Amino acid sequence: MEEEKYLPELMAEKDSLDPSFVHASRLLAEEIEKFQGSDGKKEDEEKKYLDVISNKNIKLSERVLIPVKQYPKKKINPWKEGTVMRVIFN
Repeated sequence: MEEEKYLPELMAEKDSLDPSFVHASRLLAEEIEKFQGSDGKKEDEEKKYLDVISNKNIKLSERVLIPVKQYPKKKINPWKEGTVMRVIFN
């Protein structure tokens, strides 16, 4: 969908929506706000890439959510210095 048409279509859809659809109107308002805040930029364009060819050390971090009800025996201390976490679930 073309970016010029996207915002007017969202606003028209929000105006034509029945007020009883509270969640739908909230989602449309959030989408309009997100689109206006980004000035039409797509999320993919905002990603920044690192130079992997350089010899600099790169610190990577990733948040891992473990379902503790399913795997109660997995104990990981992410605050321990130098911890390398490898969690493999079958």
